[in-house]
Amino acid sequence: MNDQANFLKRLVDKLSASNIPFMLVGSVAASYHGHPRSTFDIDLVVEASEEALCRFARSLGEGYYVDEDSIREAFRNRSAFNIIDEATGFKADLIVRKDRPFSRTEFGRRVCVHIMDKSVEMATPEDVILSKLEWSKLGASERQFADALQVARTQGQNLDLPYLEKWSKELGVADLWDKIQKMIFPDP
Repeated sequence: MNDQANFLKRLVDKLSASNIPFMLVGSVAASYHGHPRSTFDIDLVVEASEEALCRFARSLGEGYYVDEDSIREAFRNRSAFNIIDEATGFKADLIVRKDRPFSRTEFGRRVCVHIMDKSVEMATPEDVILSKLEWSKLGASERQFADALQVARTQGQNLDLPYLEKWSKELGVADLWDKIQKMIFPDP
């Protein structure tokens, strides 16, 4: 197991021990459901109180950089805070679950996958696609669209297409989802 996988395993173990529900999202989830690629970031959506998140941060002990003021701000704004492994420089973004219908649905649909010799909650392929398309729409990078496309290509007919249709419209990314569909499900 490499250093980054060890870092993720330690975070997952600490979140579980702290009884903080979480799900793995972002590039790691896209790699799992799509085409594996190297990534330097670990993104986890968490659902917990501000105080529970601060207790979790304190439980990490020495060797990790995490700022409790950043946690409090992330909780207020439903945004992210960083945890950095000081020995390796690896970073994780813990994202406080947004309070909107899609985010609640996405979190409720998370699936248990087996990685790093343990069971970990992860976003579904459909939700990875939708989240990546949202980031792509915000102009984050072409990588976001490419990740969504790879997940869609890999999952193909296993995808819940009505779910993707519904949420792509509600999230304002139907144009990007249509583009992906034309690329992977060409007309006969």
